[in-house]
Amino acid sequence: MPFVRVAFAAVFFASCVVAAEPSRVVLDSLTARCIGPANMGGRVVDLAVVESNPDIYYLATAGGGIWKTSNGGATLQPLFDAQPTMSTGAVAVCQGKPDVVYVGSGEGNPRNSVSPGKGVFKSTDGGRTWQHCGLEKTQHIGRVVVHPTNADIAYVAAMGHFWAANPERGLYKTMDGGQTWTLAKFIDDDTGFIDVQMDPADPETLYACAWAQRRDAFSGGNPKSMTSQTGGIFKTTDGGKTWEKLGGGLPENAYGRCGISIYRKDPKVVFAVVQTEKTTTTVTGQVATPRDKDGKPGKVGAVETGGVFRSDDKGKTWKKLNDLCPRPFYYGQIRVDPTDDQRLFVLGVAFYTSTDGGVTFAFTRFPQSRPVHADNHALWINPKNPDHCILGNDGGLYESTDRGKSFVANRGLVISQFYGVAVDSRTPYRVYGGLQDNGSWGGPVATPFADGVTLADWRRIGGGDGFRCAVDPTDPNIVYAESQYGALSRVSLGGPKTGAKSIRPPAPKGGPLNRWNWNAPLVLSPLDSKTLFYGGNFVFKSKNRGDAWEKISPDLTRAPKDERVTNNGHTLTALAQSPLDADLLWAGTDDGNLWITLDAGQEWRDLTRIVPGVSVDRTISCIEPSTFDARTAFLAIDRHRNDDLKPYIFKTTDAGTTWTKLTSGIPDGASVYCVRQSSKNKDLLVAGTELGLFISIDGGKNWSHANGTSLPATVRIDDLQIHPRERELVVGSHGRGIWIMDIAPLEQLTPEVLKADAHLFDIKPVMLMKEKQRETAPPHGFTAPNPPGGIVVTYLLGSTDVPPLLELRDDTGKLLGFAGRSGKLTPGLKTATLEVEKPGDYTVTLKLGDKTIATKKVTVKGE
Repeated sequence: MPFVRVAFAAVFFASCVVAAEPSRVVLDSLTARCIGPANMGGRVVDLAVVESNPDIYYLATAGGGIWKTSNGGATLQPLFDAQPTMSTGAVAVCQGKPDVVYVGSGEGNPRNSVSPGKGVFKSTDGGRTWQHCGLEKTQHIGRVVVHPTNADIAYVAAMGHFWAANPERGLYKTMDGGQTWTLAKFIDDDTGFIDVQMDPADPETLYACAWAQRRDAFSGGNPKSMTSQTGGIFKTTDGGKTWEKLGGGLPENAYGRCGISIYRKDPKVVFAVVQTEKTTTTVTGQVATPRDKDGKPGKVGAVETGGVFRSDDKGKTWKKLNDLCPRPFYYGQIRVDPTDDQRLFVLGVAFYTSTDGGVTFAFTRFPQSRPVHADNHALWINPKNPDHCILGNDGGLYESTDRGKSFVANRGLVISQFYGVAVDSRTPYRVYGGLQDNGSWGGPVATPFADGVTLADWRRIGGGDGFRCAVDPTDPNIVYAESQYGALSRVSLGGPKTGAKSIRPPAPKGGPLNRWNWNAPLVLSPLDSKTLFYGGNFVFKSKNRGDAWEKISPDLTRAPKDERVTNNGHTLTALAQSPLDADLLWAGTDDGNLWITLDAGQEWRDLTRIVPGVSVDRTISCIEPSTFDARTAFLAIDRHRNDDLKPYIFKTTDAGTTWTKLTSGIPDGASVYCVRQSSKNKDLLVAGTELGLFISIDGGKNWSHANGTSLPATVRIDDLQIHPRERELVVGSHGRGIWIMDIAPLEQLTPEVLKADAHLFDIKPVMLMKEKQRETAPPHGFTAPNPPGGIVVTYLLGSTDVPPLLELRDDTGKLLGFAGRSGKLTPGLKTATLEVEKPGDYTVTLKLGDKTIATKKVTVKGE
């Protein structure tokens, strides 16, 4: 058994700072404000509860890091915001020393939108601080278990890379608290481990589930390969020194994903949920679940088809109980009540329960007053009080006090996973976006209520998995919302025609079917609010808000003819229209093609092999046409589905004839999902990546990680939009909701500004909002404070010891107030809020001592 010694790397962020140092003080003093939402939750993949005090527990989330509560969920705190990854797959505590917490990063559920991790992390102080413990190349970890009394002993079930073979797959063990690791069980470069469970009466006895799976280069539903003869359930009785593959009634054919649960009261009893090559894998809902003759979920079929199994002799022999194995690649979880082996739970799209030891199962019908989201991944049952259960699923966190008959949702954490964001023209404006498994929603950046933005202020506008949204700039009541595989609706938010109308382009009669990406590109023309573009394998155009469509391109993909109907890949993933030239459109695909048309689609030019230094096996993730020059555009390429996590951003100034790479300062691992250019400053670029937000103030020559803001450092960012009026960056994160950042100062940066002792930036017009009282109290949960009222002034302070002073005067020159700073002065952006009581024209003056630096005008309006 080889040993893997931990090599502690330098802090991630040090490698990200390349931009010239006066700009760093500006970037480090930017701030971001989270506006939620928490209405719909987000994916919770694992739970670790301190059994001696169940009010203390930890959540592992798919893209929002690790969270902790110490008061039974009344409040929750994010613990991973400064770590080099926010994707987590497993969390475990040492029950004998509950301040010791292990985290396996990289979600273990190989869905199409999964993010990789950075190995194992450990805390010895209840999550206040973390130490990286290696195993970075494993990328995805399904489970961590810790010895109940010796916190130095832990096991890690590592799946490895989801898109390629790699030798870091396997089951790992540490005996020195993560300083070194033993590869306790290795099968091959294609087979990892998804689950490991420790016998509660004998820590030397463990069961582990091996699984070989592989996703392809496209974003379809199930992985391309999910079963292999190398998979199965293994057992050790000597702490991982030796292993045997279990049989004795288990299937003998190829295995897929399996899960284990050991009966706490009598560990001789072990349950397993088993996938094989003959298990139904198209289960996406309750209807497709195998049923018995009475219509109950599951039945007893052939052993080879997999399902629920029981052993009464610690795994020597097994008996099949039921065919139930819901959508195994995404779930694979089974739990037995610690006090009653007749009460079983199988997690899947539905919440399956059995009260007869697994012979029959039923869907739990949750009351409408306490609805529970589908897609269940984690369940903890209190061993001292089995009425108390905690559930984690794609809708977040839930708690039950009646053995899972009903649950109460916890809406105190923001782990929503956005794919796309859009803004409207209201004041205050609203943000819209689509989320993983949680539809499409819209909400304001501010409200007239004292409690700020609450759950009551967010509105669901679309179902399914939500993706791109768009808002008519001339009528904010018209919103377009997309869900998976090309479903598209036009939503009317007010007036006599409130509701949604499907406007998906129809399939042609007698011809090849349209193919749609999981996340199809939708574009509302920047030149005509009635014109839409939508990408399948063709480009579609509508001149009347989606009521009718025309095809304006040939098939732009490289799909083989025999795959044109059945394959979920070979689709468009990027689409854009120049804001300066209505006839100039760009298109990119998930199989690497890049196209341009200069005549509104009559002729398309193939640019696929012109982009230098990157394989054509790739996804075109974003194309950003410049607002300064019609022939200039920025291109983001994503190759993470080709097992390449390098960043790829390019720029053309000649309509795609030549391209220049622009990634200096963005590290490997930061796959790029979007890039945007400011319409006020051609040199200001922002990029959303797998490892957070990156900013360039020199046209992309150098990039800096925006890790100085309150935005979680490495949260994945799928989309970015700059509000055209407010000059705020709207950040659509895939794991921590929506964040708002004022970037107006960045748009006004020049070399002269950076060299100055002080600089006063332009002040935005102010709308005084009358504070109102809500008619009804909002639901309990996350709230976002409103931005500060009054005149918000931003200035840049250089290296000076002279204290700054801001003076506010009305239009007669009367001094109304002032604000300043004392004590030690640090360089960077500073903000101050000057209160005003009535509309009017005002001036703000910045002084350093007796020296006037600048005076700016500002208009204050009333409602």
